[in-house]
Amino acid sequence: EQFQNIVSGGDNKFIVLQTDYVNPINGNMKWEGGLRSQIRSFKSSQLNYYNRISQPNLDNLFKYSDYVYAAYATFSQKIKDNFSYQLGLRAESSSYNGEQIGKQTYQNNFPLSFFPSVFLSKNIGGQQDLQLNYSRKINRPGFFQLMPNTDFSDTLNLSTGNPDLRPEF
Repeated sequence: EQFQNIVSGGDNKFIVLQTDYVNPINGNMKWEGGLRSQIRSFKSSQLNYYNRISQPNLDNLFKYSDYVYAAYATFSQKIKDNFSYQLGLRAESSSYNGEQIGKQTYQNNFPLSFFPSVFLSKNIGGQQDLQLNYSRKINRPGFFQLMPNTDFSDTLNLSTGNPDLRPEF
């Protein structure tokens, strides 16, 4: 009989600074803009024991920070009573760095990316609208997807993250 024990813990901090500005030109038109800064910091520890004996070669101590800086502007207008549109553009830069303490460090910087958006809406009678939208999105990898340690908490289903994952657009 084998006895496996994992002692784990973690900590995370999340800071967001954001400012938004709206300029209603008139009752049918407006400009909007804003800035956003987001910083996330994570720490994770996983200490492994087999038959009550420490297994330091299997331990994982990982810390990671993620930074996102963005700016956006949109213009919207209502034309007559049945059609409106909104045009927008967001610019964003991001990076992250991590360290598997005592083993390896990781860093990825993502260049300035642009995210355009177009929203069209037409009232087709009564309380019914026809809408057409386009927007470019980003999906960043999560903490556990980036963490380069092997998770031994289920010996039949081991998993390891990849710190070189890039966001998908």
